[in-house]
Amino acid sequence: MLSYDAIQIALQDVVNSNDVSEQTLEKIRTESECLCESIEYGLMELGDMISRLGFFADSKQDFDNRAMSNDNVKHIGALIQANAYFLNTLREASIQATYHLNGGDKGAK
Repeated sequence: MLSYDAIQIALQDVVNSNDVSEQTLEKIRTESECLCESIEYGLMELGDMISRLGFFADSKQDFDNRAMSNDNVKHIGALIQANAYFLNTLREASIQATYHLNGGDKGAK
């Protein structure tokens, strides 16, 4: 997993800023929630695809080992980690935007 948190910090700074408008917070929240849904759906489909590929490999059919080479597995793992990091960042931004829209002590005024 990424450990830099630069994107998360930058997005939180925007959401927690005193001069961000209510309209901007609503847009951030809405877009974050839509992106979360898309990422979740994509990860579920990726997991399903990998599962089916594993069953296919176990079936002793003419399976090309290159389909699941170490490099492919590493890339898939990195993709899942990046999506999980981004998903968490978006969820946090949405939660913070909702907090400020509901009268939090900072943010939109």
